[in-house]
Amino acid sequence: MRAAGWWKQLPTGRMAWALALALMVGIASEGWAQQPEIRLEVMSLYRMGRATVYPLEGARMRWCARCEASGWTKAVRISAAGATVRDEANGRTAEALWIDGGVRVEGEAAERTLATGAEIRAKDGRLVVIARMPVEDYTAAVVQGETAGEMPTEALRAMAVAARTYATRFRERHKAEHFDFCDTTHCQFANLKVTAAVRAAVDATRGELLWKDGRPVAAYYHQDCGGRTEAAKDVWPSAEGSEGRSDPYCVRVAKPWRAEIARRELDAAMKAAELKVAPGWERITVLRRTPSGRAQTLSFAAGSGSGVVVAASSVRFAVGRAMGWGVLKSDWYEVSRMGDHFVFSGRGTGHGVGMCQLGAGEMAREGKGYREILAFYYPGATVSVAASGIRWSRSAGAGVDVFVVEGKAEDALKTAGRALEWAEMRTGLRARTRPEVYVYPTVEMFRNATGEPGWVAASTRGKRIRMQPTKVLGARVEEVLRHELVHWLLEEQAGERVPMWFREGLALVVCGERTEGAQRMTARRMEEVLMARKDDGAMRAAYASAAETVARLEARYSRAELVRWLGRGIPAGALDEAGLTEQGSHD
Repeated sequence: MRAAGWWKQLPTGRMAWALALALMVGIASEGWAQQPEIRLEVMSLYRMGRATVYPLEGARMRWCARCEASGWTKAVRISAAGATVRDEANGRTAEALWIDGGVRVEGEAAERTLATGAEIRAKDGRLVVIARMPVEDYTAAVVQGETAGEMPTEALRAMAVAARTYATRFRERHKAEHFDFCDTTHCQFANLKVTAAVRAAVDATRGELLWKDGRPVAAYYHQDCGGRTEAAKDVWPSAEGSEGRSDPYCVRVAKPWRAEIARRELDAAMKAAELKVAPGWERITVLRRTPSGRAQTLSFAAGSGSGVVVAASSVRFAVGRAMGWGVLKSDWYEVSRMGDHFVFSGRGTGHGVGMCQLGAGEMAREGKGYREILAFYYPGATVSVAASGIRWSRSAGAGVDVFVVEGKAEDALKTAGRALEWAEMRTGLRARTRPEVYVYPTVEMFRNATGEPGWVAASTRGKRIRMQPTKVLGARVEEVLRHELVHWLLEEQAGERVPMWFREGLALVVCGERTEGAQRMTARRMEEVLMARKDDGAMRAAYASAAETVARLEARYSRAELVRWLGRGIPAGALDEAGLTEQGSHD
């Protein structure tokens, strides 16, 4: 099964072809929308000015976004030159170094082996190493990092679903920095050295997310709730998430903690975090608590003064950065003074929102399955590989069905009907079955249900065409539907032997796109890039080459003949004539 996605970008001059650029996505199962790969900053705790890059077997490198990648065999020494990456062997600098395939990066204090591609940038004189990896690999790295694999099997599976859902809900958290997530607890702690137990848990829940009202939930989790979880809104006022509740599983195994902190050490931590307190403060008072009992605001006062109010979470982060995260483990505590020290007597570890790992482990030991664990900590959510809770209403038109969540479908029906007539006329084909057009009410719901990035306006899988909201597409709705229905008609005819580059190029040509002057690739290379679906720049070049190649074939053989090739395959002589083979080998 294939899915075709239609690029959302607006056309500019001769580059109008980019508007109709189609992404082909391999689908693992009928219900699972494969998500785009995660861009993860690794080695983020090390300020590396220099590094050595070693290629693994089959690795390819390029120094510009849209260049053709080439293989290399020797180590490359690079350094950060301001905001550019410098090749120390020849002094060349570039915005970034792109690597397809496996690579090992060694810095002054750390090294990482990245199996599925990388991008190395520079910022403020330090190298930023970004791993590109499938969502399932990222999920495994997070479960490993957040649990060390030391949980019962069903608890690990619950963690896999939660971590995958969190990644889906909060993707592109660091978009401005050219990656999605960092590898620290600021996002989710990731450890790339994954154990067999963690990998098995991730594989057993492959693609599964927590859904509510058609959206992935805000799947927060923490180490130890101390016997009661916290409501998300009481930690982050604008956050969505589950309400707090008693946790009878955690309370059986949770242990209280105690921390003594010297006043001077606490004062130094507050100053380092630039938190303002009363000069010469000598008292700490909990002013306000959340419904669960956790400290929300503290007062730092001197003498008989009223003191200065500081958020308890800010104090915990200040202490964590200065003295370690195991000192002030949570915000659930009582505080008293003992000489020149302050004593914090508390319970729980972490913010307390969402799934408690300690409680989840206890549930698993009592024989509860991962779905039961998730149902307890995320009440009302459904575990599924596809968006659940969406209520579609169907409207039937001339040859096409339109599904909407809210509002009326009349305008979409008329537009889809016209687009189908246009697609049939342009291809010379007639629809064998009725296509189904699903119009999502929000961009977020479209992304979550299809796994497509936000710049893709529509995608096609089987007889289903999934679209972003018509209000987002505006006047381009019919153009989007024309492209998707052309794809749909061509895919109805296509046999297994017809390569992706030919189907994609033919769709672009049928839709009137032309790419004169595009960089030519061999059939094999176009297929490699489009199947890998890893790099936007390389894919743009491959699509442009495919469209330009099919346009030349159309001029030689006619569109009707090319459409017939969909069912029987491309003649070898046609590939030779078009200059698409390498060393006499037919791709």
